[in-house]
Amino acid sequence: MPRLNVDLSVNDYDRELFAERRIVLELREGEGFQHILLKIIAMALFHHPRLQIEPTMDDDDRYKPDLLIRSEDYRPEVWIECGQVRVQKLDKVTFRHYYARVVVIKRTEREARELLERCRGEVRRLEAIEFIGFDNGFIDRVADTLTGKNDVIAILSGKGMQLVVGGSTFETGIHRYRL
Repeated sequence: MPRLNVDLSVNDYDRELFAERRIVLELREGEGFQHILLKIIAMALFHHPRLQIEPTMDDDDRYKPDLLIRSEDYRPEVWIECGQVRVQKLDKVTFRHYYARVVVIKRTEREARELLERCRGEVRRLEAIEFIGFDNGFIDRVADTLTGKNDVIAILSGKGMQLVVGGSTFETGIHRYRL
């Protein structure tokens, strides 16, 4: 499996946060650079010392998140899905992990809105889910710049984000939807 090494710097002006994190992400079968980039962006948006990438879950939990923040008592606190996710999974996760906040990060604002609409009437705890998408073409343009070794700077402020990857700067709005 190909690996991507990422040195991530996060400048989040709203949270008054500056943090750095070195991560290694494996490109799994069926995943593209867009999926990897969504994980990197999720790490920036939800940076936390307890943030785990592709964590192991209890044996009886058939669903796994892309990223997870656990509470002090080890229960899921923030469950993050990147890219494709089935409505059925969102229903099961929000019901089983009742107190968890669930976040779905999609490539575009339209994909985020459409998934929210598909979940209406299907997900019992839809109010527990936040859907996030980005400007058209943003994820694809940035994903095309990823290589084996990446320096990524995420600058977050208000409803916007800048990503600096390999010396190139990309800007997008951050579009958030929830009930």
